[in-house]
Amino acid sequence: MTNEELKATRESKNLSKSEFADLLGITPMLLGRYEKGSCAVPESIAEKLKELAASAAVTEIEVKKTVRKTARKAKEAVEEAAGEAKEVLGDQAAVVEIEVKKKTRAAGRKAKEKVEKAVDVVRESMEKETAIPNIIIQSPMGGTVTPEDIAKKVPEDTADVYVRVDQNKLYYVLKNGGSGDVNIWE
Repeated sequence: MTNEELKATRESKNLSKSEFADLLGITPMLLGRYEKGSCAVPESIAEKLKELAASAAVTEIEVKKTVRKTARKAKEAVEEAAGEAKEVLGDQAAVVEIEVKKKTRAAGRKAKEKVEKAVDVVRESMEKETAIPNIIIQSPMGGTVTPEDIAKKVPEDTADVYVRVDQNKLYYVLKNGGSGDVNIWE
């Protein structure tokens, strides 16, 4: 994930740096560094965004259930109020009932549109996150290495890897803060 993609993702969700940093489990200052490009965005951040997108899909289902439940309760309340009004006001209540039902349906449509728009934003974000090209790194001395090859050469708890082809080295940073290096071609 690039710095620009990270910033675009935050802005598309209308989140402040502080809110977005809280979601990612990092400080707003570190998020600012990632967005400005002074630090590379680690793979762990991209993974966290994928997890958030997946949880957003679950939230979408819960929101839809809540909208349906609320709409049912509102309809029942409208029908009850309309029934009471009919008794008191007669024919005028029927006109009021029709208007209230129209407004209730319109409100339900608006809520549904908002949920669908939010779902589209999440889906779009997920599509951008998963569109990673095949990356092959070539040495000036000959030979190629892929991200999969690199992942096999570094410890499992690696957070970031920096490839220096001119030095034939992979420099890595562990999740616990440790670091090390390994020869690319060994």
